[in-house]
Amino acid sequence: MHFKLSALCLLFAGTLAAQQCSPVTGTVRDTTGAVIPDATLTVDTNPAIVSDAQGHFSLGCISGKHTLLVEAISFASQTISLPGAATLNITLKPETVTMAVDAQIDGSGLDTSAGDAAGSRTLNRQDLAQMADDPDDLQRQLQALAAVSGGAPGAATITVDGFQNGSRMPPKSSIAFVRVNPDLFSAEYERPPYEGGRIEIITRPGQDKYHGSLFLTDSDTLFNARDPFATSRAAIGKRRYGFDLSGPLLSKKRDFTLSLEKRDIDDFAVVNAVTLDATGNQQSVNQNVPTPQRLWIANARVGMMLSPKNNFTLSYTANVNSLQNLAVGGTILPEAGYDSQQAEHIIRATNVTTISPRIVHEARASFMWRNRDDTPHSTAAALQVSGAFTAGGYTGGYFASHEKVTEVDDDVLLSSKKHALKLGLQMIDNLEHLNQPDTFNGSYTFSGATVGGTTIGGLEQYRRAMLRLAGGTATTYTVNQGSPTVDFNQLRLVLFAQDQWKLTPHVQIALGMRYALQTSPSTFSNLGPRAGISWSPDKKQKLILRARAGLFFSPIDTNTAGVTLRLNGITQQQSIIYSANYGTPLTGATPIHTLRNFAGSVMQTPSLQTHLGAEYELPAHWHIQSNLYIVRAWDTMRSRNINAPLNNQPTGPRPTVANTNILEYQQTGHLHGNVMFVGVDQHSLRRFQIFLGYVRMDLRGDADGPNTFQQSNLSKAGELARPTWTNTHRIISISQVNLPKKFTVSNVFNATSGTPLNLTTGLDTNGDGVFNERPQYATSTANAYQTPFGLLTAVGGTGAFPRNAATLPWTVQLDTNLSRSFALSKKDAARTITFNARAANLMNHTNVTAVGSVLGSPLFLKPYASDAGRRIELGFRYNF
Repeated sequence: MHFKLSALCLLFAGTLAAQQCSPVTGTVRDTTGAVIPDATLTVDTNPAIVSDAQGHFSLGCISGKHTLLVEAISFASQTISLPGAATLNITLKPETVTMAVDAQIDGSGLDTSAGDAAGSRTLNRQDLAQMADDPDDLQRQLQALAAVSGGAPGAATITVDGFQNGSRMPPKSSIAFVRVNPDLFSAEYERPPYEGGRIEIITRPGQDKYHGSLFLTDSDTLFNARDPFATSRAAIGKRRYGFDLSGPLLSKKRDFTLSLEKRDIDDFAVVNAVTLDATGNQQSVNQNVPTPQRLWIANARVGMMLSPKNNFTLSYTANVNSLQNLAVGGTILPEAGYDSQQAEHIIRATNVTTISPRIVHEARASFMWRNRDDTPHSTAAALQVSGAFTAGGYTGGYFASHEKVTEVDDDVLLSSKKHALKLGLQMIDNLEHLNQPDTFNGSYTFSGATVGGTTIGGLEQYRRAMLRLAGGTATTYTVNQGSPTVDFNQLRLVLFAQDQWKLTPHVQIALGMRYALQTSPSTFSNLGPRAGISWSPDKKQKLILRARAGLFFSPIDTNTAGVTLRLNGITQQQSIIYSANYGTPLTGATPIHTLRNFAGSVMQTPSLQTHLGAEYELPAHWHIQSNLYIVRAWDTMRSRNINAPLNNQPTGPRPTVANTNILEYQQTGHLHGNVMFVGVDQHSLRRFQIFLGYVRMDLRGDADGPNTFQQSNLSKAGELARPTWTNTHRIISISQVNLPKKFTVSNVFNATSGTPLNLTTGLDTNGDGVFNERPQYATSTANAYQTPFGLLTAVGGTGAFPRNAATLPWTVQLDTNLSRSFALSKKDAARTITFNARAANLMNHTNVTAVGSVLGSPLFLKPYASDAGRRIELGFRYNF
């Protein structure tokens, strides 16, 4: 994203108006003499200005004593006393430790450093200061930015310091800058844009002088809105406090940074369900259930100059979390929830060696261990009444996960006047140890039935079971037996080469190749070429046209691999009892067993991505861009019961093994469509900066993920639909207004149309063990329901009702921040104190997250859960 500057003036009160002075101008360069665009220059605590594409800047007319702070990505900051010379030639040195090294190509001619991907941008420390302080809120805002590449909202990969494996957010105070959606068509990157985008976080190196900060933010019940689906206000609160410290370590050749943050979150989940009382009468349950969280985040980093050409960095990051009453809310009652203890620890080491002015070698290694231990509130059998409530014990049981991930990356960067070549190796090894007693406690499902020619819903079916009436058997009872322990190892290895070739001053070509393999399951034939061209037809290069294409291969994740190893009929055996007696489900029953496996040989999911884009620089440094992605994926993963009963009866004849469901992961799905993005930004005005973008996703597919089943093995009718993770429309805006008296207001606005909702009957009419049957169009009013889609019935109708036919309401999220910084010392520019008031969901819009989808259930097409309402927090930060 361009951060270009026209001449800006910082107005100073008092003696400035009465004195004559000359404007202070200058240029920011690196130690080689190359100009540095997008450097931020801050006088005292005034709003920063940004150097233009030629490194030029103008501070306006300055008198009196002031301090100028100059910062740029990948360079050590510099502090300058003002006034001084009217023309400043500022030279910034590289950071003591460089975590992200980019080969430098001939700087003349076409500039492709910004706008390489739809909505791509780099957020510096000043940009981040105006965004959310809470890591969860900050992650949500960054995910919204990443989604403008056309990706699934919230699915962007978050990486830290150049490592490829995703991880959690580090403390905000430890972040130097964030790249959102770099060139996703580079062979360096694995996932295609439509899978969510990419957020690259680079942490801060140490400094040559001791600096740090203390901070506290607090949000109290008094300031927060009631949950939209709660009947009373809950005692919601959130408190964050911590510190960061940075400076030299024993000598100027060593430095350190240390950040520690504690979060105490007192939140509540709202249960909004329909249950039965002891006499079988319906009753609504609306209850605020506390869901407290106690979270620790820590980050420590040490940098060392082993030699003038060799930098070494060692870091440690920890996330330790205690969470209560998870899974509770909506139609899930408190007894069906669980508590969880979670921890993630990462040790990272990076060594950067400048072999010659044209060759740089970067080696990275990390070791991560994640632990998670869940404790259910109850070990009783689970009770699921479709479309009404979930009670009983938590089906996950005493779950424990211990994951160890080793990553090794090795890159060589070769540069010449016309070429920047990057060769790399990426290796990620996942060692999984799972104790997963899933459904060992058993689970009853009441999803409806046909009794005497009349279709009854799940709640009525459960009422009859309670009162021992006809038709009161459970639809199914499911129980797993065997060993809960699953151990396996998945290795992923990648080789890639990417070349940026400046063919002429107006034409640049990108060529890349990526090869990937993995084990568990083993797949080796994943070779993906990438290519692109950028062309500027005008002399001043105000217009840039781009075209790119690439073949991507998405790996098979560890969760999918783990299911096949767990439900293989040996480690664990799953049994389903149809028409089970409530309380004595195994008496006189014929169990139907379920197995999980892969369909023969599998491969990483291929997709062909094409991109056409244009960007133009308007007068006054307004910058616009338009991008079109064309998406085509085939052999996507989905599931199918290859041994479904031939007569639609669970105990009827089957193609192979009797009374056994064989659920197979198959690569037979497809996805196609396009994603359009248009955006405009302005970062040169003194009082106002803005980024505004619109995304339209037009995608169709017949598989939303590995666990998507067709409703019928015999027909694909109605299966092609919008994926469940898509939003057709999305508007994202980030703006900042610099008010008088040095107040600053920033806004992050994100509005999206609702995701698709699949309507079902809750029944398994074909006996395949999958309860995903959709309604049919009714031919009469008997057993039919009037809906916005016409008259529908669970059984006995006609036609193929489409998958994902309904849509959730729009979500609108406006986060704002009002801040003011005060300088505490004219001699030490680092000593400041900042106060802020921040609001999340300022408009208090009801952002619905769940709508009843089971035909005939009490909550059918009714919203019953949402994101939090308005939250307001006050905070301060002392910098020294």
